[in-house]
Parts: sequence; C-alpha cells; structure tokens
Amino acid sequence: RSSWIADYPDAENYLSLFYSKNFSPSGPNYTHHNNPVYDQYFEKSYGLNAEEERYRRYQQMDSIAMSNHPLIPLYYDEVVRFTQKGITGLSINPVNDLKLKKVRKQKNR
Repeated sequence: RSSWIADYPDAENYLSLFYSKNFSPSGPNYTHHNNPVYDQYFEKSYGLNAEEERYRRYQQMDSIAMSNHPLIPLYYDEVVRFTQKGITGLSINPVNDLKLKKVRKQKNR
C-alpha cells in the first residue's frame, strides 16, 4: 500500500494490515491476505500487556506475512533533518513525528 505510515509506535499498526477481518473496503487489508495462523497470533497478541510475549508474536506474524508475500515493497521513506549549530533536543522516532517540546536553541549561537 502506497503512503502508509504508522499512527502510533507499535508493530501492530502495520501487522493489522494483514489481518483477514480487516479486509477492504471497510478495513486496511487491501491485499486480502488470509492466513488462519496469522489471524490467531494477531488475536492473541491484541491487548497483551507482556511486551516480550507480544513482540514474540509480532515476529511470528511478520515471518508468516513475509513468507506469504502479500505485497512487494517498492520503496521506503528516508528522513533527513538539518539544524543549525546550537539546536538541541531534536530527535527522530519510529513513526517520524516531529516533536518540538524538548527542542532548544543555545544562547549566543
């Protein structure tokens, strides 16, 4: 899917694209990927508070989706940010949100 970006910094945001109950047009599964094992892992991981277990399931789901080839990546975004000397606190995060709350300019710069 072209131009898909994450809404929040969790792998579930991307993995939900291949969940069969999210078929388009009512959901984001435009590939109509349908794998019962994938769906089972998705459902078991949803709402799971134990991060290690959730990420383990995410890795299993990613492996299934990539072996089923529901899509072919054509390109990916690259982010470049330029700043002046004396600017601190600017960081890049997994979903590429521009967070300016901690950005500061040092005096006399």
